[in-house]
Amino acid sequence: MEEEEEKAMARAVRKANKELADLVNNREDHLAKVEAIQQKYSELFQEMKKLERDYNRARRRADQLQKEKDHNRSELTKANNMKNKLEQLCRELQKENRRVKDESKIKEQSEKDKREELSTRFENTIWEIKNRMEEDSDTSNGKAIHMEVDNLIKLKFRTLIDQYEMRELHFQSLLRTKELEVQYNLARYDQKRKQADAESMRAKALHTQVSTFSQTETELRSQLNIYVEKFKQVEDTLNNSNDLFLTFRKEMEEMSKKTKRLEKENMALTRKTDLMNRNILEMAEERTRQQRELETAKKKSSKLEDICRALQSERTALENKLRGVEAEEYSGGEEDEEGSEEGEEDEGEEGSEYMEDSEEEDDEETEDEGLFEDEAETNGNHVNGTVSKADVNEHAPVAKAIVPTKMRS
Repeated sequence: MEEEEEKAMARAVRKANKELADLVNNREDHLAKVEAIQQKYSELFQEMKKLERDYNRARRRADQLQKEKDHNRSELTKANNMKNKLEQLCRELQKENRRVKDESKIKEQSEKDKREELSTRFENTIWEIKNRMEEDSDTSNGKAIHMEVDNLIKLKFRTLIDQYEMRELHFQSLLRTKELEVQYNLARYDQKRKQADAESMRAKALHTQVSTFSQTETELRSQLNIYVEKFKQVEDTLNNSNDLFLTFRKEMEEMSKKTKRLEKENMALTRKTDLMNRNILEMAEERTRQQRELETAKKKSSKLEDICRALQSERTALENKLRGVEAEEYSGGEEDEEGSEEGEEDEGEEGSEYMEDSEEEDDEETEDEGLFEDEAETNGNHVNGTVSKADVNEHAPVAKAIVPTKMRS
């Protein structure tokens, strides 16, 4: 029986755990799981309190029924004792009644015998007197003797009658007394019998009530055992729920810590992103400015190229002119011609060098733009990196410094 109850309890606990696991698994969010566990915990706690209240109520009812059962059992014991006493008294009264009847019969028989004896003696005395009267009738003094004998007989007869009446009165009084005693004993016997019947009925009623109380107590105890089993099941389920609740609480604390850490990282990344955006804006502005400067430099370069072409054409024209004049004035102005040719060659060389410097300046500006774009892309890929105006302008003066340097050389 206990093994079956333990198996049933284990099945109930497994069923409750399965329901709780299904209830938790149906939720995806940890907060929803915690709320579901909390709700289930509240329901189980309310059910436990209800079962505890019913258990206390049933226990109080069982205690009350036990007290009533004990009281009724004591009343039944008293009733049984009273019944036994009444039965014993009835038996004693019956014995006394039989004894009185026997004594009455014996006394009646003795009185009857005495009356018969007196009657016999009286008849014998009468016969003796009659015989004497017959004998005395033959004598002379017969009349006087007969008168005396008659008087004597009358006196004795009256005395006997008085004694007999007195004895009859005495016997009647004795019989009356015995009859009264018998009636009293019978009345007492009837009263005691009625009391015994009433006590017997009460004992039967109490016995029935005790049986009912015993059955009710058995049912209440079985119900109490069921409540105890349910209470244990609820307690086990609550313990499991507490374990799950503590586990989820730890997970929630870890998640909250992780969330705070991620929020801090997010704030740091947000600050870095804002800084990067500002740097990108500054870089874009710097790039726009550099593009404007590059366009200006390109315009200057185109102008310089035009000047160089004009100078080259002028130099070519001068060379042609010099070649024409050279044939005429070869002898006299050779030195002057050589000086002028050197000056023109210097100017041509300066023009060509200026063109070369312009082309180199364009190439360097193009390289600077490539470096700027590479650095911008590198800064875009690395969030923690920053680009300042000094980094952008680091290569800008190179192109500007080329032409004056070449010109000075």
